[in-house]
Amino acid sequence: MKKVILILGLIASIIAISMTTKASQGPYDPSRDAFKDFQQAKLQAQNEDKLILIQIGGNWCPWCHKLERFFTKNDNVNNLLHSTFVSIKVNVSPENDNETFLNEMPEFEGYPFIVITDAHGEILNSRTSGALEEGNGYSETKFIAYFNYWNKREYQQQE
Repeated sequence: MKKVILILGLIASIIAISMTTKASQGPYDPSRDAFKDFQQAKLQAQNEDKLILIQIGGNWCPWCHKLERFFTKNDNVNNLLHSTFVSIKVNVSPENDNETFLNEMPEFEGYPFIVITDAHGEILNSRTSGALEEGNGYSETKFIAYFNYWNKREYQQQE
């Protein structure tokens, strides 16, 4: 009986360690300084004549991982993302909740949350990614339409 309890305890420990390691890996880095990243993004956006896309989420968030995979694997969306925006990710987790930075963002419910600013940091748009979902993932058509609207050249022509 003691061996069974010992083995079960060992298995539970391995599972717990595995889950903790997996939760800390991913697209969001808790050690990042959101204010510093945003300042650098503004400088880059001004130099490259782009907008800024802020992704707010965490490695604990399954939809945040889906969004990262979607951006990485979908060439059409990825190309439009990088030609239109300077992109930063803002971590929300117990290790770094970035509360002070998030207090300057629009109120939101749900992750990932997307904020678009101009090159000087003025907020132009914000939304949860839910409107860009399709089925159990994200819609290429919806993201392309959303990014095309905010493509700086298109946006300026529509004003």
